[in-house]
Amino acid sequence: MPLDQSQLISHTALVLEGGGLRAIYTAGVLDALLEADIHFRYLVGVSAGAIYPASYLSRQHGRNLQIQKGFLNDKRYMGLKHLLRDGNYVNTEFSFRRMAYELLPYDFETFTTSGCEFKVGAFNCETGQTDFFGMADFGDQDKFLEVLIASSSLPFISTPTQLKGTAYLDGGIAAPIPLAQARKDGFKRQVVILTQESEYRKSAFKFKWLAKRVYRRYPKVAQALLQRHAVYNQALNELAAAKAAGTTLVLQPQTPLGLSRLERDVVKVEAVYHRGLAEGRAFIPQLQGFLAQAS
Repeated sequence: MPLDQSQLISHTALVLEGGGLRAIYTAGVLDALLEADIHFRYLVGVSAGAIYPASYLSRQHGRNLQIQKGFLNDKRYMGLKHLLRDGNYVNTEFSFRRMAYELLPYDFETFTTSGCEFKVGAFNCETGQTDFFGMADFGDQDKFLEVLIASSSLPFISTPTQLKGTAYLDGGIAAPIPLAQARKDGFKRQVVILTQESEYRKSAFKFKWLAKRVYRRYPKVAQALLQRHAVYNQALNELAAAKAAGTTLVLQPQTPLGLSRLERDVVKVEAVYHRGLAEGRAFIPQLQGFLAQAS
């Protein structure tokens, strides 16, 4: 049954950073938005910042946490054996397809009838640019999952994902905080959810030789990896300017989350989810005030 689109926030974009398992913080925040019945018509995310909001758009409260609690330590989920066998540390057949269709079924119907635009960024290995795919590109359920896999294909531990004959890797490589895409799509105001604390700045990649060797077929991937720290830190500078101008509201953890991208400690992951949920709930009044300014 189609959702009531009159509830959707149309004047402000929701922008989501990735970060692997750190983005379980984002999952908690998004569940807080669901509890408050706050629904954005437009979302843009990369990597895990695209995976977790998928369940927000399908309005499946708690699904992201259920997945991690139920399967994070399942040998079928991820591990070195999958990397050696298939070229992917994360077993995408299990963690995306079987998860969505069998283990914790994804509500594709609610997603497709949401009335929302969902932009997912993936790094084009040939052009060196981030391509953004939207609802018109997803086509069917399998295509949507393929885009999510492409967007979250981490360099060095993932085989590039082929979309329409083009190789893609993690969307966060060159567009870690996709604020520019929201602006390109016409949104002058944005709400941004980050997974790093306010003091964080990315350091330069130290293994230039490794990037060039692994990605000798795709030299623009190696180039982007070597520039990644500068791109990320510049994105933070632009975000700070947007906050100062009053056009952007940011929610981020005030202290480090203490999770790695490929965290395997379920207790720590669950604690970060609940931290995001609590901080998301506390954020609601500020968010409602920001949204009211544009209504």
